[in-house]
Amino acid sequence: MATTNTPLPSDFPENGPDNSGVRRRGRHPESWIDELEATLNDKDATDLEALRSRLSEQLRATRRSLRDASDNAGDLMRETIDCTEEYIHARPWQAIGLVAGAAFLFGVVVGRQ
Repeated sequence: MATTNTPLPSDFPENGPDNSGVRRRGRHPESWIDELEATLNDKDATDLEALRSRLSEQLRATRRSLRDASDNAGDLMRETIDCTEEYIHARPWQAIGLVAGAAFLFGVVVGRQ
Protein backbone atom coordinates (compact mmCIF):
# COMPACT_ATOMS: atom_id res chain seq x y z
CA MET A 1 0.00 0.00 0.00
CA ALA A 2 1.42 3.37 -1.00
CA THR A 3 1.76 6.03 1.61
CA THR A 4 0.80 9.59 0.95
CA ASN A 5 2.22 12.74 2.42
CA THR A 6 -1.22 14.09 3.15
CA PRO A 7 -1.53 15.21 6.75
CA LEU A 8 -4.15 13.71 9.01
CA PRO A 9 -6.83 15.94 10.57
CA SER A 10 -5.06 15.51 13.91
CA ASP A 11 -2.02 17.23 12.39
CA PHE A 12 -3.86 20.54 12.06
CA PRO A 13 -2.72 22.99 13.33
CA GLU A 14 0.83 21.73 13.17
CA ASN A 15 2.01 23.18 16.44
CA GLY A 16 -1.05 22.22 18.45
CA PRO A 17 -3.73 24.50 19.85
CA ASP A 18 -2.88 27.97 20.99
CA ASN A 19 -3.29 28.07 24.77
CA SER A 20 -2.20 31.66 25.25
CA GLY A 21 -5.74 32.82 25.97
CA VAL A 22 -6.49 30.24 28.63
CA ARG A 23 -5.04 32.41 31.38
CA ARG A 24 -7.10 35.38 30.27
CA ARG A 25 -10.33 33.34 30.18
CA GLY A 26 -9.88 32.24 33.79
CA ARG A 27 -12.83 34.18 35.17
CA HIS A 28 -16.44 33.75 34.16
CA PRO A 29 -18.44 36.90 33.32
CA GLU A 30 -20.97 36.09 36.05
CA SER A 31 -18.21 36.43 38.65
CA TRP A 32 -17.61 40.00 37.45
CA ILE A 33 -21.28 40.81 37.90
CA ASP A 34 -21.27 39.15 41.34
CA GLU A 35 -18.31 41.35 42.36
CA LEU A 36 -20.14 44.48 41.21
CA GLU A 37 -23.28 43.47 43.13
CA ALA A 38 -21.22 42.72 46.24
CA THR A 39 -19.63 46.15 46.00
CA LEU A 40 -23.02 47.83 45.63
CA ASN A 41 -24.47 45.86 48.56
CA ASP A 42 -21.47 46.52 50.82
CA LYS A 43 -22.90 48.23 53.92
CA ASP A 44 -19.45 49.08 55.27
CA ALA A 45 -18.57 51.42 52.39
CA THR A 46 -19.89 54.78 53.53
CA ASP A 47 -17.54 56.96 51.50
CA LEU A 48 -19.13 57.67 48.13
CA GLU A 49 -15.82 58.43 46.41
CA ALA A 50 -14.28 55.14 47.62
CA LEU A 51 -17.30 53.23 46.37
CA ARG A 52 -17.18 55.08 43.06
CA SER A 53 -13.48 54.28 42.59
CA ARG A 54 -14.01 50.59 43.46
CA LEU A 55 -16.86 50.33 40.96
CA SER A 56 -14.86 52.18 38.33
CA GLU A 57 -11.89 49.82 38.74
CA GLN A 58 -14.12 46.75 38.60
CA LEU A 59 -15.81 48.05 35.45
CA ARG A 60 -12.43 48.70 33.82
CA ALA A 61 -11.29 45.18 34.69
CA THR A 62 -14.54 43.75 33.30
CA ARG A 63 -14.21 45.76 30.11
CA ARG A 64 -10.59 44.57 29.70
CA SER A 65 -11.60 40.94 30.26
CA LEU A 66 -14.47 41.13 27.80
CA ARG A 67 -12.17 42.73 25.21
CA ASP A 68 -9.65 39.92 25.74
CA ALA A 69 -12.40 37.31 25.39
CA SER A 70 -13.53 38.94 22.15
CA ASP A 71 -9.95 38.97 20.84
CA ASN A 72 -9.55 35.30 21.80
CA ALA A 73 -12.74 34.39 19.96
CA GLY A 74 -11.52 36.23 16.87
CA ASP A 75 -8.14 34.48 17.06
CA LEU A 76 -9.83 31.11 17.45
CA MET A 77 -12.07 31.83 14.46
CA ARG A 78 -9.09 32.82 12.29
CA GLU A 79 -7.17 29.72 13.40
CA THR A 80 -10.16 27.51 12.59
CA ILE A 81 -10.52 29.07 9.14
CA ASP A 82 -6.81 28.60 8.45
CA CYS A 83 -6.96 24.98 9.60
CA THR A 84 -10.01 24.34 7.42
CA GLU A 85 -8.31 25.87 4.39
CA GLU A 86 -5.22 23.73 4.97
CA TYR A 87 -7.36 20.60 5.27
CA ILE A 88 -9.33 21.42 2.11
CA HIS A 89 -6.15 22.05 0.13
CA ALA A 90 -4.59 18.82 1.43
CA ARG A 91 -7.69 16.68 0.73
CA PRO A 92 -9.93 18.36 -1.84
CA TRP A 93 -11.94 15.28 -2.81
CA GLN A 94 -12.80 14.46 0.78
CA ALA A 95 -13.91 18.04 1.29
CA ILE A 96 -16.14 17.84 -1.79
CA GLY A 97 -17.60 14.56 -0.51
CA LEU A 98 -18.30 16.05 2.92
CA VAL A 99 -20.02 19.08 1.42
CA ALA A 100 -22.08 16.89 -0.92
CA GLY A 101 -23.12 14.65 1.99
CA ALA A 102 -24.07 17.61 4.15
CA ALA A 103 -26.07 19.15 1.29
CA PHE A 104 -27.87 15.84 0.73
CA LEU A 105 -28.78 15.52 4.42
CA PHE A 106 -29.92 19.14 4.51
CA GLY A 107 -32.11 18.50 1.45
CA VAL A 108 -33.64 15.43 3.07
CA VAL A 109 -34.43 17.29 6.30
CA VAL A 110 -35.87 20.34 4.51
CA GLY A 111 -37.76 18.17 2.03
CA ARG A 112 -39.67 16.39 4.79
CA GLN A 113 -41.06 19.58 6.24
